[in-house]
Amino acid sequence: MKSFYSSILLISLFSCKQYDIEKNCFEDGKEKDTKYKEFKIDTPEEILKANPSHVKFSINKDLKTYEEEFNDERKSMSDYDENSWKKRTEEYNAKFGDLRKNFGEQFLYKNIQKENNNTYGIGENQFGYWFLEVKNNIPNAYYLGLSNFTHFNNNQPENFVSGNKLLAYGNFIRISEDWGYPFGPPKEAVKDQLVFEINLDAVRKDSDKDRFNDLFEKLILLNPNSADTDNDGISDFTDINPLYKSEKSKFTDLYSQIVDHDYHNYDFSKNNYSFTGYFSDCDYFQKIKPTHVKVLVYPEKERFNLKSDYKLGMFPEYVGKIKKDKDGKKFFINYGSGAGGGFVEAVYENGKWVLSKQSTHSI
Repeated sequence: MKSFYSSILLISLFSCKQYDIEKNCFEDGKEKDTKYKEFKIDTPEEILKANPSHVKFSINKDLKTYEEEFNDERKSMSDYDENSWKKRTEEYNAKFGDLRKNFGEQFLYKNIQKENNNTYGIGENQFGYWFLEVKNNIPNAYYLGLSNFTHFNNNQPENFVSGNKLLAYGNFIRISEDWGYPFGPPKEAVKDQLVFEINLDAVRKDSDKDRFNDLFEKLILLNPNSADTDNDGISDFTDINPLYKSEKSKFTDLYSQIVDHDYHNYDFSKNNYSFTGYFSDCDYFQKIKPTHVKVLVYPEKERFNLKSDYKLGMFPEYVGKIKKDKDGKKFFINYGSGAGGGFVEAVYENGKWVLSKQSTHSI
Protein backbone atom coordinates (compact mmCIF):
# COMPACT_ATOMS: atom_id res chain seq x y z
CA MET A 1 0.00 0.00 0.00
CA LYS A 2 2.86 2.39 0.88
CA SER A 3 4.44 1.70 -2.51
CA PHE A 4 1.10 2.43 -4.21
CA TYR A 5 0.77 5.87 -2.58
CA SER A 6 4.40 6.67 -3.37
CA SER A 7 3.74 5.95 -7.03
CA ILE A 8 0.64 8.18 -6.98
CA LEU A 9 2.72 10.99 -5.43
CA LEU A 10 5.43 10.69 -8.07
CA ILE A 11 2.87 10.76 -10.88
CA SER A 12 1.23 13.82 -9.32
CA LEU A 13 4.54 15.67 -8.98
CA PHE A 14 5.49 14.83 -12.57
CA SER A 15 2.11 16.06 -13.81
CA CYS A 16 2.52 19.35 -11.93
CA LYS A 17 6.00 19.78 -13.39
CA GLN A 18 4.73 19.21 -16.91
CA TYR A 19 1.89 21.68 -16.31
CA ASP A 20 4.35 24.34 -15.14
CA ILE A 21 6.54 23.81 -18.20
CA GLU A 22 3.56 24.10 -20.56
CA LYS A 23 2.28 27.20 -18.75
CA ASN A 24 5.66 28.95 -18.47
CA CYS A 25 7.26 27.94 -21.78
CA PHE A 26 4.46 27.87 -24.34
CA GLU A 27 1.95 30.50 -25.38
CA ASP A 28 -1.67 29.51 -24.85
CA GLY A 29 -3.18 32.20 -27.04
CA LYS A 30 -4.45 34.21 -24.10
CA GLU A 31 -3.04 37.71 -23.88
CA LYS A 32 -1.86 38.79 -20.44
CA ASP A 33 -1.33 42.31 -19.27
CA THR A 34 2.34 43.22 -18.96
CA LYS A 35 3.21 44.77 -15.63
CA TYR A 36 5.53 47.74 -15.69
CA LYS A 37 7.20 49.44 -12.79
CA GLU A 38 6.07 53.05 -12.78
CA PHE A 39 8.95 55.46 -13.28
CA LYS A 40 9.70 57.97 -10.57
CA ILE A 41 12.57 60.39 -10.06
CA ASP A 42 14.73 59.34 -7.11
CA THR A 43 15.14 61.94 -4.39
CA PRO A 44 18.59 63.12 -3.21
CA GLU A 45 17.83 61.57 0.18
CA GLU A 46 17.16 58.15 -1.38
CA ILE A 47 20.34 58.38 -3.44
CA LEU A 48 22.58 59.26 -0.49
CA LYS A 49 20.99 56.52 1.62
CA ALA A 50 21.72 53.95 -1.13
CA ASN A 51 25.46 54.63 -0.99
CA PRO A 52 27.14 51.59 0.64
CA SER A 53 28.91 51.90 4.01
CA HIS A 54 32.34 50.96 2.60
CA VAL A 55 32.26 54.05 0.34
CA LYS A 56 32.90 57.47 1.93
CA PHE A 57 32.84 60.77 0.05
CA SER A 58 33.83 64.42 0.44
CA ILE A 59 33.51 67.52 -1.77
CA ASN A 60 36.38 69.06 -3.74
CA LYS A 61 35.34 72.27 -5.54
CA ASP A 62 38.35 72.01 -7.88
CA LEU A 63 36.81 69.02 -9.66
CA LYS A 64 34.62 69.29 -12.72
CA THR A 65 30.88 69.00 -12.33
CA TYR A 66 28.91 66.23 -14.03
CA GLU A 67 27.48 68.76 -16.51
CA GLU A 68 30.97 70.03 -17.40
CA GLU A 69 32.20 66.46 -17.91
CA PHE A 70 29.19 65.67 -20.09
CA ASN A 71 29.60 68.81 -22.21
CA ASP A 72 33.36 68.19 -22.64
CA GLU A 73 32.73 64.64 -23.81
CA ARG A 74 29.99 65.68 -26.20
CA LYS A 75 32.21 68.41 -27.70
CA SER A 76 35.18 66.06 -28.09
CA MET A 77 32.95 63.51 -29.84
CA SER A 78 31.70 66.08 -32.34
CA ASP A 79 35.19 67.49 -33.04
CA TYR A 80 36.87 64.18 -33.89
CA ASP A 81 37.54 63.19 -37.46
CA GLU A 82 38.86 59.77 -38.51
CA ASN A 83 42.49 60.64 -37.75
CA SER A 84 41.55 62.02 -34.33
CA TRP A 85 39.65 58.84 -33.50
CA LYS A 86 42.61 56.73 -34.58
CA LYS A 87 44.99 58.78 -32.42
CA ARG A 88 42.67 58.59 -29.43
CA THR A 89 42.38 54.81 -29.81
CA GLU A 90 46.17 54.42 -30.02
CA GLU A 91 46.65 56.53 -26.88
CA TYR A 92 44.02 54.49 -25.03
CA ASN A 93 45.58 51.17 -26.05
CA ALA A 94 49.07 52.35 -25.09
CA LYS A 95 47.97 53.67 -21.69
CA PHE A 96 45.92 50.63 -20.71
CA GLY A 97 47.98 47.95 -22.48
CA ASP A 98 48.74 45.96 -19.31
CA LEU A 99 45.08 45.86 -18.31
CA ARG A 100 43.94 44.90 -21.81
CA LYS A 101 46.53 42.11 -21.85
CA ASN A 102 45.05 40.62 -18.68
CA PHE A 103 41.34 41.45 -18.97
CA GLY A 104 40.87 41.91 -22.70
CA GLU A 105 37.84 43.93 -23.77
CA GLN A 106 35.71 43.04 -20.75
CA PHE A 107 35.98 46.59 -19.37
CA LEU A 108 36.16 50.19 -20.47
CA TYR A 109 39.29 51.27 -18.61
CA LYS A 110 39.17 54.50 -16.58
CA ASN A 111 42.49 54.52 -14.69
CA ILE A 112 45.74 52.59 -14.20
CA GLN A 113 48.53 52.57 -11.63
CA LYS A 114 51.73 50.48 -11.55
CA GLU A 115 53.52 49.87 -8.26
CA ASN A 116 56.09 47.24 -7.14
CA ASN A 117 55.40 44.98 -10.13
CA ASN A 118 51.67 45.17 -9.41
CA THR A 119 49.12 46.78 -11.71
CA TYR A 120 45.90 48.38 -10.49
CA GLY A 121 43.04 49.69 -12.56
CA ILE A 122 39.47 50.93 -12.61
CA GLY A 123 37.17 49.45 -15.22
CA GLU A 124 33.53 49.84 -16.18
CA ASN A 125 31.14 47.34 -17.71
CA GLN A 126 27.41 46.58 -17.81
CA PHE A 127 27.31 46.13 -14.02
CA GLY A 128 29.13 49.32 -13.06
CA TYR A 129 32.64 50.04 -11.77
CA TRP A 130 35.34 47.52 -10.83
CA PHE A 131 38.71 47.52 -9.09
CA LEU A 132 41.22 45.63 -11.26
CA GLU A 133 44.34 44.08 -9.79
CA VAL A 134 47.21 42.10 -11.32
CA LYS A 135 49.55 40.53 -8.75
CA ASN A 136 52.14 37.86 -9.55
CA ASN A 137 50.72 37.85 -13.10
CA ILE A 138 47.31 36.78 -11.76
CA PRO A 139 44.44 39.12 -12.74
CA ASN A 140 41.45 39.63 -10.47
CA ALA A 141 38.51 42.01 -10.84
CA TYR A 142 36.42 43.14 -7.89
CA TYR A 143 33.04 44.81 -8.28
CA LEU A 144 33.14 48.04 -6.25
CA GLY A 145 29.59 47.67 -4.98
CA LEU A 146 28.71 51.31 -5.56
CA SER A 147 25.11 52.40 -5.63
CA ASN A 148 23.48 52.60 -9.04
CA PHE A 149 23.54 56.39 -8.76
CA THR A 150 27.33 56.79 -8.95
CA HIS A 151 29.27 58.22 -11.89
CA PHE A 152 33.08 58.38 -12.22
CA ASN A 153 34.64 61.31 -14.06
CA ASN A 154 36.94 60.84 -17.05
CA ASN A 155 39.79 62.52 -15.15
CA GLN A 156 40.91 60.49 -12.12
CA PRO A 157 43.73 60.82 -9.54
CA GLU A 158 47.07 59.54 -10.84
CA ASN A 159 47.85 57.47 -7.73
CA PHE A 160 44.47 56.16 -6.67
CA VAL A 161 45.45 53.06 -4.64
CA SER A 162 47.18 53.36 -1.27
CA GLY A 163 47.09 50.52 1.26
CA ASN A 164 43.51 49.37 1.56
CA LYS A 165 42.01 52.59 0.11
CA LEU A 166 40.96 53.50 -3.42
CA LEU A 167 40.29 57.11 -4.43
CA ALA A 168 38.04 58.16 -7.31
CA TYR A 169 36.50 61.40 -8.56
CA GLY A 170 32.85 61.57 -9.50
CA ASN A 171 29.33 62.43 -8.46
CA PHE A 172 25.90 61.09 -7.59
CA ILE A 173 23.45 61.19 -10.48
CA ARG A 174 19.85 60.27 -11.20
CA ILE A 175 17.67 59.69 -14.22
CA SER A 176 15.74 62.90 -14.76
CA GLU A 177 13.17 61.50 -17.20
CA ASP A 178 11.82 58.09 -18.17
CA TRP A 179 13.80 55.81 -20.49
CA GLY A 180 14.32 56.92 -24.06
CA TYR A 181 15.82 55.18 -27.08
CA PRO A 182 18.15 54.94 -28.82
CA PHE A 183 20.33 57.09 -26.57
CA GLY A 184 18.93 56.15 -23.16
CA PRO A 185 17.43 58.42 -20.51
CA PRO A 186 18.74 61.88 -19.64
CA LYS A 187 20.63 62.07 -16.34
CA GLU A 188 21.53 64.86 -13.95
CA ALA A 189 23.78 65.30 -10.92
CA VAL A 190 22.32 65.49 -7.42
CA LYS A 191 25.67 65.83 -5.62
CA ASP A 192 28.71 67.05 -7.53
CA GLN A 193 32.52 67.30 -7.33
CA LEU A 194 32.98 64.31 -5.03
CA VAL A 195 36.09 62.44 -3.90
CA PHE A 196 35.17 58.82 -3.17
CA GLU A 197 37.24 56.84 -0.65
CA ILE A 198 36.56 53.13 -0.98
CA ASN A 199 37.60 50.45 1.51
CA LEU A 200 39.35 47.73 -0.53
CA ASP A 201 39.15 45.18 2.31
CA ALA A 202 35.37 45.15 1.85
CA VAL A 203 35.74 45.12 -1.93
CA ARG A 204 38.17 42.18 -2.00
CA LYS A 205 36.06 39.99 0.31
CA ASP A 206 35.38 36.65 -1.40
CA SER A 207 33.81 34.32 1.15
CA ASP A 208 33.65 31.24 -1.09
CA LYS A 209 37.04 31.84 -2.81
CA ASP A 210 35.58 31.48 -6.29
CA ARG A 211 37.17 34.72 -7.63
CA PHE A 212 33.85 36.58 -7.70
CA ASN A 213 33.82 39.00 -4.78
CA ASP A 214 30.84 38.98 -2.42
CA LEU A 215 29.60 42.37 -3.64
CA PHE A 216 29.29 41.08 -7.21
CA GLU A 217 27.65 37.79 -6.23
CA LYS A 218 25.07 39.64 -4.16
CA LEU A 219 24.39 41.97 -7.10
CA ILE A 220 23.67 39.19 -9.61
CA LEU A 221 22.06 36.88 -7.01
CA LEU A 222 24.72 34.16 -6.90
CA ASN A 223 25.45 32.55 -3.53
CA PRO A 224 28.47 34.33 -1.97
CA ASN A 225 28.96 31.37 0.39
CA SER A 226 29.10 28.71 -2.33
CA ALA A 227 31.62 28.53 -5.16
CA ASP A 228 29.06 26.52 -7.15
CA THR A 229 25.62 28.11 -6.78
CA ASP A 230 23.75 25.59 -8.95
CA ASN A 231 25.66 22.51 -7.67
CA ASP A 232 26.60 21.32 -11.15
CA GLY A 233 30.28 20.74 -10.35
CA ILE A 234 31.43 23.87 -12.22
CA SER A 235 32.70 26.94 -10.38
CA ASP A 236 30.53 30.05 -10.68
CA PHE A 237 33.58 31.86 -12.06
CA THR A 238 33.77 29.68 -15.20
CA ASP A 239 30.18 28.39 -15.42
CA ILE A 240 28.38 29.38 -18.63
CA ASN A 241 25.08 29.36 -16.72
CA PRO A 242 25.89 29.67 -13.00
CA LEU A 243 22.32 30.08 -11.69
CA TYR A 244 20.90 26.83 -13.08
CA LYS A 245 22.27 23.39 -13.84
CA SER A 246 22.21 23.07 -17.63
CA GLU A 247 20.31 20.24 -19.29
CA LYS A 248 20.28 19.01 -22.89
CA SER A 249 16.86 18.60 -24.45
CA LYS A 250 14.96 19.63 -27.57
CA PHE A 251 13.77 22.97 -26.21
CA THR A 252 16.79 23.86 -24.06
CA ASP A 253 18.77 23.48 -27.30
CA LEU A 254 16.31 25.83 -29.03
CA TYR A 255 16.75 28.57 -26.45
CA SER A 256 20.51 28.04 -26.38
CA GLN A 257 20.68 28.56 -30.15
CA ILE A 258 18.53 31.70 -29.97
CA VAL A 259 20.82 33.21 -27.34
CA ASP A 260 23.92 32.19 -29.33
CA HIS A 261 22.54 33.61 -32.58
CA ASP A 262 23.67 37.19 -31.90
CA TYR A 263 27.14 36.07 -30.77
CA HIS A 264 28.06 33.54 -33.47
CA ASN A 265 30.88 35.77 -34.76
CA TYR A 266 32.36 36.18 -31.27
CA ASP A 267 33.33 34.06 -28.28
CA PHE A 268 32.48 35.73 -24.99
CA SER A 269 32.30 32.42 -23.12
CA LYS A 270 35.72 33.01 -21.50
CA ASN A 271 34.82 36.54 -20.34
CA ASN A 272 34.46 35.87 -16.64
CA TYR A 273 33.04 39.25 -15.69
CA SER A 274 30.38 39.84 -18.34
CA PHE A 275 27.06 38.11 -18.98
CA THR A 276 23.99 38.48 -21.08
CA GLY A 277 20.85 38.16 -18.98
CA TYR A 278 17.17 37.35 -19.31
CA PHE A 279 14.03 36.97 -17.21
CA SER A 280 11.93 33.86 -17.74
CA ASP A 281 9.98 31.32 -15.72
CA CYS A 282 10.47 28.74 -18.47
CA ASP A 283 12.34 25.68 -17.23
CA TYR A 284 13.84 25.09 -20.68
CA PHE A 285 15.17 28.63 -20.89
CA GLN A 286 16.62 28.59 -17.37
CA LYS A 287 18.62 25.42 -18.07
CA ILE A 288 20.27 26.46 -21.33
CA LYS A 289 23.93 26.04 -22.21
CA PRO A 290 24.94 28.46 -24.99
CA THR A 291 28.33 28.21 -26.66
CA HIS A 292 29.46 31.78 -27.25
CA VAL A 293 28.32 33.79 -24.22
CA LYS A 294 27.74 33.43 -20.47
CA VAL A 295 24.16 33.86 -19.27
CA LEU A 296 22.13 34.71 -16.21
CA VAL A 297 18.47 33.68 -16.40
CA TYR A 298 16.21 34.92 -13.61
CA PRO A 299 12.62 34.11 -12.66
CA GLU A 300 10.24 36.92 -13.59
CA LYS A 301 9.74 37.83 -9.92
CA GLU A 302 13.36 39.01 -9.76
CA ARG A 303 12.90 41.60 -12.51
CA PHE A 304 12.59 44.50 -10.08
CA ASN A 305 14.66 43.03 -7.24
CA LEU A 306 18.02 43.27 -8.97
CA LYS A 307 19.95 46.34 -7.86
CA SER A 308 21.26 46.98 -11.36
CA ASP A 309 23.35 49.91 -12.49
CA TYR A 310 20.70 51.53 -14.64
CA LYS A 311 23.15 53.84 -16.38
CA LEU A 312 24.17 51.02 -18.69
CA GLY A 313 21.22 48.65 -18.45
CA MET A 314 22.29 45.24 -17.18
CA PHE A 315 19.99 43.11 -19.32
CA PRO A 316 18.25 44.92 -22.19
CA GLU A 317 17.34 41.78 -24.18
CA TYR A 318 13.98 39.97 -24.17
CA VAL A 319 13.16 36.46 -25.41
CA GLY A 320 9.58 35.24 -25.07
CA LYS A 321 7.63 32.01 -24.88
CA ILE A 322 7.34 29.37 -27.60
CA LYS A 323 4.37 29.57 -29.95
CA LYS A 324 3.48 26.37 -31.80
CA ASP A 325 2.33 26.49 -35.41
CA LYS A 326 -0.96 24.75 -36.20
CA ASP A 327 0.77 21.95 -38.08
CA GLY A 328 3.21 21.41 -35.20
CA LYS A 329 6.25 21.69 -37.47
CA LYS A 330 7.19 25.32 -36.87
CA PHE A 331 7.74 27.26 -33.66
CA PHE A 332 7.90 31.02 -33.13
CA ILE A 333 9.51 33.02 -30.33
CA ASN A 334 9.36 36.81 -29.99
CA TYR A 335 12.50 38.77 -29.17
CA GLY A 336 13.24 42.42 -28.44
CA SER A 337 15.71 44.98 -27.14
CA GLY A 338 16.22 48.72 -27.02
CA ALA A 339 17.21 48.58 -30.69
CA GLY A 340 14.06 46.83 -31.93
CA GLY A 341 12.49 43.41 -32.09
CA GLY A 342 10.84 40.66 -34.09
CA PHE A 343 10.49 36.90 -33.94
CA VAL A 344 12.52 33.74 -34.47
CA GLU A 345 11.06 31.03 -36.67
CA ALA A 346 12.36 27.59 -35.71
CA VAL A 347 11.99 24.26 -37.50
CA TYR A 348 13.14 20.96 -35.98
CA GLU A 349 14.67 18.74 -38.67
CA ASN A 350 16.65 15.52 -38.25
CA GLY A 351 17.29 16.19 -34.57
CA LYS A 352 18.51 19.77 -35.14
CA TRP A 353 17.00 23.24 -35.07
CA VAL A 354 17.06 25.49 -38.12
CA LEU A 355 16.46 29.11 -37.15
CA SER A 356 15.39 32.17 -39.12
CA LYS A 357 15.37 35.53 -37.35
CA GLN A 358 12.85 38.08 -38.65
CA SER A 359 13.06 41.74 -37.63
CA THR A 360 9.67 43.47 -37.49
CA HIS A 361 10.65 46.84 -36.04
CA SER A 362 13.75 48.84 -35.20
CA ILE A 363 14.45 51.99 -33.20
